Amino acid sequence: MGEAYRKIFWGIFILTLHINLGPLQILPNFVGYFLMASASTMLFDRHGISSFRNAKHMAAVLGVLSLLESLYFFMGQVAFAPYTFIGPLLFGVLELLFFYQVLGGYAFSLENDGHQEEGERTRSLQRKVTVLLAVQTGLYFAASVLYLTSFLSFLVLFFILMRIYLMSIFAQLRRDEDGKGLEVREAEEESYPMNQG
Repeated sequence: MGEAYRKIFWGIFILTLHINLGPLQILPNFVGYFLMASASTMLFDRHGISSFRNAKHMAAVLGVLSLLESLYFFMGQVAFAPYTFIGPLLFGVLELLFFYQVLGGYAFSLENDGHQEEGERTRSLQRKVTVLLAVQTGLYFAASVLYLTSFLSFLVLFFILMRIYLMSIFAQLRRDEDGKGLEVREAEEESYPMNQG
């Protein structure tokens, strides 16, 4: 299942990296969100845990909103005033819920497999990520409403560091899952000659 966490990693990477060709964004945000929705679907199909299904819905909503936003700006329309404030808050809350659900689902899958200690570590990580994303979203919303432009530039740095932190988490989850898959394959290969004998 490392492939699903790899997809989430690349989804976050796309959301963080903005390369423009004139007014056109090469990798629009909705691509990253739909990649994350696809990863959540893979996880739900594998584990059947409702948290992964909820994460899929969050990422899909983010993808649709981002696609509509991209089309709106591509057509040269200026965003209406309420969206300038509500948009970042809405995206921030939905992203927070996505990561909360994915990490919660991963912790639950570990606990189901009898890895209680790893599951508890993941739940601790889930709480930490949730608090950091909540602080980020709240500060960004407050700075936008109060027009604190100098503070917004500091928040952009915090935002980038947070994305890098999330990418490192999902890179580690991918490695852990790939390692478990390798252990299972090795165990099957060891038992195969015994079954033949």
